[in-house]
Amino acid sequence: MTFHLYLLRQLLLAFVVAAVGMVFIALPGIAVGAVSKLGSVGMVAVLRFLPLVVAGFVPFVLPVSLLLALVSTYGRLAAQNEWTAIRMAGVNPYRLLLPAFALSTLVGVGIYGMNSELLPRIRVQQKTVRIDALRNAFKNLSPGLTHIEEQGFLLQASYRDPVQKNTFYDCFVSLPSKGDEPPRGFYAETARFEFKETELAVHLHNARGAEDSVQGAAERLSIVVPYDKIVGGERKHDFGASRYQRSPALLERIASGELTPAERRGFLYAWHERLANASTCLLFVLIGASTGVLMRKGTQLAALAVAVGYAMLYWVLSMRLGEQLVESEVLTPAVGAWAPLGAFTLWGLFLMHRSLRE
Repeated sequence: MTFHLYLLRQLLLAFVVAAVGMVFIALPGIAVGAVSKLGSVGMVAVLRFLPLVVAGFVPFVLPVSLLLALVSTYGRLAAQNEWTAIRMAGVNPYRLLLPAFALSTLVGVGIYGMNSELLPRIRVQQKTVRIDALRNAFKNLSPGLTHIEEQGFLLQASYRDPVQKNTFYDCFVSLPSKGDEPPRGFYAETARFEFKETELAVHLHNARGAEDSVQGAAERLSIVVPYDKIVGGERKHDFGASRYQRSPALLERIASGELTPAERRGFLYAWHERLANASTCLLFVLIGASTGVLMRKGTQLAALAVAVGYAMLYWVLSMRLGEQLVESEVLTPAVGAWAPLGAFTLWGLFLMHRSLRE
């Protein structure tokens, strides 16, 4: 029991150090990404948005931090021959994994709670900040500005009315796509913008479509574009999408029968994905501990690099390939979410078997 507590303390310390270090290293990239998503807005909006991005990054950092902690801790045990000494004392090596499974269970429960409750709320707040920043950017355009480009929206004009600052002349306006439709572009003599609480109204005079299939010109044409369409660009970024729903709301929507078949597949996949992502912590015990033991004769840096490679390959298969296969109806939502975990679990058991034979 004393050794188990010692091992648990070592794992916990390595886990905290890895998590803090990864967030610190990722901060510059997170800041650049935040500025890129917000576009040409003020520093206040960036400072509001940045903590939300960091908070949304945490659920993805914790499993990798756990994996790194497992590799370093068990690798050090093996390198210092403690692993061998304990086995020679007749202790079942699987007992040495009990502290790892205890910590991974705790982290997994926390990750599920974050993915189910915290992360959807953070995503809603992120998009709300982006919408507010976009609306304020449109309302407070710099004097004389005749070119505006904000995620999915484009305005190019010859000149701007000095009195009615929201009116532009001889302009081209490109609006974001709507559903499966491509982005729409219009040439117009004048374009006047009206800023509402949740949407942008564009009033065009003598407008014609930029596509050849659009014939003639409309003397007056008014188009209303929700701000979230400009921010997200695609339907999956609407607030009603699965990524913005807490887990109880996901289950309610699935049971309601109101979803289309495609939406139901997406909601089911989101539900299973949250469970699978939390379960990866248990998988990483097998992969992390065995990798540390097997690579004890090399440098610890090499073992950590291999572990990160495993994690990256898993996330690509799980979060990219699995989702695409579900969307294309090649796999069911449950299989798409759990298949990568099952495949890597078999690999982890194989590595663990090899490590116990060393």
